[in-house]
Amino acid sequence: MVQSSADKKLPLLNKIPEPLKTLINKIREDHYPELYEPEADETASLDDALTDILDVFQNSGKTLCHLRYVWLALILALVVEPIVESYQPQNNFTKATLEVLERWIFFQIDSTLSSAQLNLELQQDTNKLEAIFSDPIDPVKNGEIANLQIISECRNVFKNAIGVLDREQAKEATLAILKDCLAGYAISPASSERRHLFDWWLLEVVPASWYLLSPRALYLGEGLENPEEFHLERIKKLQEISSQVRCIFTKNSSI
Repeated sequence: MVQSSADKKLPLLNKIPEPLKTLINKIREDHYPELYEPEADETASLDDALTDILDVFQNSGKTLCHLRYVWLALILALVVEPIVESYQPQNNFTKATLEVLERWIFFQIDSTLSSAQLNLELQQDTNKLEAIFSDPIDPVKNGEIANLQIISECRNVFKNAIGVLDREQAKEATLAILKDCLAGYAISPASSERRHLFDWWLLEVVPASWYLLSPRALYLGEGLENPEEFHLERIKKLQEISSQVRCIFTKNSSI
């Protein structure tokens, strides 16, 4: 396959298995009504494109596929976190959810962490988060209707990130996260940003999730305070988790 100049700038994209790379290249050539693209002709479905990517992830073993879904959810939750905190600075679920996702990843790959007590503590923390997400949003506290939609979809990203931890509903929960982030308001309310956001996910997040690595860059929503600091901090965090994960993989090839 002849590489475009864009491909040459994406080393992870060049390394992924050919079926996934071929699918990514096909999807990036299409235009989608859900992304408010004037070129869209109703023949391409965003839902189908997202589902096709998640289906390719299932071609690997069940445990590794599940890890990739959770890794994808972790990346998107990190991007959505500052947006939640800009509307609800005193929220009690963003950092707790990210911590649970990180702990779950290590519990899955490191047998030394698989004690009954540690697993019980993780389940208890997960149950607490599910209880938080079951409470409806108070419209009086959250103001304008437009804000309510953003807050609701951001909150759904974290709610579904917890859902991804359940293997039986992991694919469905991951798909729900993608819809809120790429076609909804969880990351950007601007219709003009939809394609840019989608391309970032397709070309950066999908290959990074396949290899459990950090993407080269994170998508930064508008109004983010200290964007450079945020970006460096989150990329460093993902790199640290990835490095530990790959170290454990090297010691334990049972997955």
